[in-house]
Amino acid sequence: MEPPGPPDTNDWITGDTAMAARTLLWIAIGATLLSGCGGGGGSSGGGGNNASGNPPPPTFNFKTASVVIGQADFTSSSPNQGGTTAANTINNPYGSPAYDNGVLYLPDGGNNRILGFNALPTINNATADFVIGQTGDTQNTSGTSASAVDSPQSPSISDGQLFITDYFNNRALVYNPVPTTGPVSASLALGQADLTSNAEACSQTGMIAPESLSAAAGKLVVADTDNSRVLIWNNNSSLSNGSPADVVLGQNSFTNCTDNDDDQNGSPDAQPSNRTLAFPTGVWTDGNKLVVLDSDNNRALIWNSFPTTHFTPADIVLGQETFQNNTANDDNQDGVPEAKATARTLNFPYDGVDSDGTRLVITDSDNHRVLIWNQFPQVSFDPADEVIGQTDFFNNLPNDDDQDGLPDTQPSNRTLNEPTGVALIDSQTLIVGDRQNNRFLLFRK
Repeated sequence: MEPPGPPDTNDWITGDTAMAARTLLWIAIGATLLSGCGGGGGSSGGGGNNASGNPPPPTFNFKTASVVIGQADFTSSSPNQGGTTAANTINNPYGSPAYDNGVLYLPDGGNNRILGFNALPTINNATADFVIGQTGDTQNTSGTSASAVDSPQSPSISDGQLFITDYFNNRALVYNPVPTTGPVSASLALGQADLTSNAEACSQTGMIAPESLSAAAGKLVVADTDNSRVLIWNNNSSLSNGSPADVVLGQNSFTNCTDNDDDQNGSPDAQPSNRTLAFPTGVWTDGNKLVVLDSDNNRALIWNSFPTTHFTPADIVLGQETFQNNTANDDNQDGVPEAKATARTLNFPYDGVDSDGTRLVITDSDNHRVLIWNQFPQVSFDPADEVIGQTDFFNNLPNDDDQDGLPDTQPSNRTLNEPTGVALIDSQTLIVGDRQNNRFLLFRK
């Protein structure tokens, strides 16, 4: 069933008590309706895994960002601030940031570089201290070498090494040790036989357009996006150029690369399963659990224990009630997209996923929001607890600060337009990559 329309948030501002009362009634009705829609695991509307059944106090809900990186202010959105590449500009960022030993690494894909900040920025329009992938902070040329990249994404740091995906070069790069100055050369490439090659391949040693990666506890996980699979290396300390992956998810062998192909006959099936993938873009692991954003299936898959064999089925699905459903914003699970989002639906979750072991954060890109689960989900179709970029779980338009259901002409300090990256810095700090607004936003509780 369809959730009721959202209330007018101005009722609270004007002090209209009758309207405020109706708003409270709307919330109660909406929660009741959603709890009865589609079955699933957990009540919708923000209950999450809270033991009492009540949502926790809001902390990040429609939070105002405290700092913007890549723009001079919160209302600007042009690539490179409408000019040329500089140490304070960003162009079309994809993927999640990394933060290690006080240094922040931001993917700046359209400028073919990673930006490095020696401290977490505290003011708008901060200038990067160094760049990776370019010889200086005003260059943005793509290339294929140890020192050049072509749309890098999702830096990840583990065991004294920096890992990044190099999208158009069909490879993942490893820097050892972790760079704190630039320019710098990569130590080795995965997906290619050397640091000057960029061929596409569906094989144990090849990749096609990898979107993101995650390294932890000696393991490396790469979303090999256009091959509809996830690749795993079990020991990232013994890698060399072209090292073969150890495990593949989404396929039963390293030579199968068809999306949603559960029977592995080389043709997509009519529906997904608990072990297939279609355009996976985001991955996160702590070496024990694994989360994959299965973008074209409008879902996130969770493995409760780290997979050790090919084609291992996932344990939990978010965004859908069952592993066979894959429609966007389909709260009642009838296979038809709904106009509104809810706390448990997804619409092309893209690239951005992070966790601190307790909370889980996902960029729900085409709903123009970030979803937060305050307790790591234990059941499928679990509703999120908090939302960034919208006032509630039903609104889902880009840059809609007044929440009137129409995109505004410019962003604000609390709106998003196709977010594709997220990083939990600490218990109080979150960074969101706001791709179409060409910026990163830093939120503090």
